[in-house]
Amino acid sequence: MPNKLAQAVAHLRNQDGSRPLMYCSATQMVSQTLEPLKVWPADIPRPVSFYNALIENVCVGCTMVINKETLQLVKKRIPDSLDKLIMHDWWIYLCTSSFGKVVFDPEPYIWYRQHQNNVLGGSTDGWVSKWRKRLSRFAKGKNRYILSKQAQQFIQLYGQDMSPQMYKDMDQFLDSYQKGVFSRMKYIWQSPFYRQSRLDNWIYKLVFVLRKL
Repeated sequence: MPNKLAQAVAHLRNQDGSRPLMYCSATQMVSQTLEPLKVWPADIPRPVSFYNALIENVCVGCTMVINKETLQLVKKRIPDSLDKLIMHDWWIYLCTSSFGKVVFDPEPYIWYRQHQNNVLGGSTDGWVSKWRKRLSRFAKGKNRYILSKQAQQFIQLYGQDMSPQMYKDMDQFLDSYQKGVFSRMKYIWQSPFYRQSRLDNWIYKLVFVLRKL
């Protein structure tokens, strides 16, 4: 859409440019023939913050615009291997939300074409179909341990720069994850980390207790 970059720049100019900033927006999902399907992500009821970014990515890479400080932050400690990173946009969301600010725009300024066999990105499935597919991926091992591996990689690279509270919360998250099932059950009910939807939160808690995160 023609106003994508102008809108991003306008939003970022309203922020403190001396710290890492990232703009991202919703997308207008369309079919292979460019027929509008739905806006995604459509509902972001909770803050786009470190406490969301650790376990969920709501920032679509093709909508992201960053400032120089964010670029320098990401380049500062590049992982030796990308095997422990889930996706580049998720990693940038985690970095920016930990040390700066993420601005989410609910208005879509990009068409996201959904092909029939898309695996990543937005989905037009109903919630039953969507969760059947997600649980199937966990059961077959396709999603196992990727969140915990990325979190471990992040704290190893950036832990010394994190605020004491963020570091404490992340360390407790990783430590509790390695403990027994009852310790994991006790922790998960008081965990400060969250996914945006209530249903997603329940899946996160279940997968954490099962130690498949």
